[in-house]
This record gives sequence, structure tokens and C-alpha cells, in this order.
Amino acid sequence: MVDSSLRGLLVVANGTPETLDDVRPYLTLIRHGDEPSDEVVEEVSDRYRMVGGPSALYQATVDQMKALVSRLNWSNGGYRGYLAIKHWHPYIPEAVEQMAEDGIEQAVAIALAPHYSTMTVSQYVDYVREGLQRLERPIDVVCVRSYHDEPLYIDAVEERLREAVEAVPAEHRADLPVIFTARSLPETVLREGDPYHEQLLETGRLVAERFEDLNWRFAFTSQGETNDGWLGPTLGESLDELASEGHDAVAVCTVGFVSEHLETLYDIDIEGRKDAEARGLAFYRAATLGTSERYIAALAEVVRQAEAGTYANAVRLPDGELEAPGHPTGFTRR
Repeated sequence: MVDSSLRGLLVVANGTPETLDDVRPYLTLIRHGDEPSDEVVEEVSDRYRMVGGPSALYQATVDQMKALVSRLNWSNGGYRGYLAIKHWHPYIPEAVEQMAEDGIEQAVAIALAPHYSTMTVSQYVDYVREGLQRLERPIDVVCVRSYHDEPLYIDAVEERLREAVEAVPAEHRADLPVIFTARSLPETVLREGDPYHEQLLETGRLVAERFEDLNWRFAFTSQGETNDGWLGPTLGESLDELASEGHDAVAVCTVGFVSEHLETLYDIDIEGRKDAEARGLAFYRAATLGTSERYIAALAEVVRQAEAGTYANAVRLPDGELEAPGHPTGFTRR
């Protein structure tokens, strides 16, 4: 039992396996219990090997959670952090149960994903709700929906992009085009009025305004292998466009991913770089935010406002209403 004055901080993420042995069960969770073939497991495992293995990627999320708790407790104290993962452990409902076991009565939940979608953050919130429904006495949890336009978050992205541009050789820096990126989702989210696409473009616009006459566009990566349409253009299509316009270099800045993992280190750094060079484009990329002081400050500011009830983009559980997730959570891991 902890001091009853402590507040819980539920830091929610999509998740990644911790070791190569975890790749098969991790993929099975993502596929809603459908076990992948040996070929798929080996292909994904090879990708992890190419970027140094999954353990460092998992640790990056842990480091972000620890940095946020330290920031909050340095300024006004009273938070205990709980990592909550959608596709790996500690699973979100179980993290909620752990808070209850520790005597936490009030908490704020914030995702390591700045942009809201019914297929991402909404599902995270629904998992939190599942955890609360298991409790004899529910915890009062405020869930942050998004922070895509939080000024400190925009500051953090601007800082990373400036660092990348300043490192570009002078011959490529003049009129260097920038492609902002994020993970693609099925196009059905647009037809259903999901704000994900709109919020991403708003982030890109807000960052671009910090630069003088920035030549920028938006592209989507990590499209799923399904028959459904996915949000585009793809990174490859945007690279085609830049090559046709006569550019000889490109800088990529992901705003959808806040830490380095397989979808940045492989999909962008390996596949994206190869695609750029095949089109005659020198390739540069801004680092993700990680534990950037400005990003952690942005998260802390949003958490404080949400707890105080002054942050508009938040919902209070267990009674608050939120758009239904795009797919049922189907939490059956215990």
C-alpha cells in the first residue's frame, strides 16, 4: 500500500517485444490471436536484428515513462508511474489493476502518441475502461485524448528538425524539402470522421510555420498488407514527386512516432533511404523525440492540465464518453 496522496500516471504505448524470442507471441497479439507463419516470424526477426534487436526499443518507452515521472515529481511531486502496453506486458488493464492494488485513487493516463484516432488512442482508453470495470472501487482516471498542437510538443519537433537540417551539407540545404510522416491507417477512418489525418496535417503546418518558406508535405508509412485502402500518399510516392520536381535531397521528420523503433529504424531508415537513393535523392532524417527535454516538458504540462480539469482534449473515466474504438479490444490475456 502506498501513500494515499500519491497519484497514478499511466503511460500508455503500443508496445514492442523485449527479445527476439518474444517476436512470435507479440505478432500473435497484434493479429488478435492468429499465430503468424514461421516465414513471417523470421522476416520480422531479421528486421529487428538489422536495427540492433528489440530490447533497446522497449527500453526507450521505459525511459520516456521514467523521464516524465521525474519531471512531474521534480516540479510538484506526488506521482507514481505505471507503464501500460497494448500489445505487450504490462498490459493496459493489468496496469490499471496494479494501480488499484497499490492504493491509487486518482490517475492521469497519457499515450506516447500525440494524435487521436478511434483505432489507436480510443482503443487505449477502452482498455483502461476494461481495467476499471474489474475493480471493486474504480479509480478516477483522466485520459488525455491528444496533444498534437501542444506548443511544447511543437517546440520539441521543431528542435529535432532544426538539428537535422543544420547537419545537412551546405550543397543540399538550400530549399531542402521536408516530408513529415506518421503510421498509416485504413482509409475508413476518414469516412468515419476520425480526426487523425487532420491532426497530423495540423502538426505539420504548426512545425513548418517555425521555418522560413519550408517546402514540406506529408506522407504515410507502414501501410498494412490488406485489401483495404490505406492513408496516403506513401513515402515512396512522395519521393517520386520530389525527384520529378528536380530535387537532389530530402529530409524526413516523423511526427507520428515519438521514439525510435522498428517503424523508424527499418521502414524509414533502411527502406526509405533505399527508395530515396534509388531516385537520386540524398536522404536525411530528424531523430524522434525520445526523452527530449521539450517533449517530456510537453507531456508534463498536458498531464498537469488534465488533472486540474483545464485540458479540453481529455475524458474522465469511468463515466466519460469517448468515440467507440474501430475494432473491439477483446482483452483475453489472463
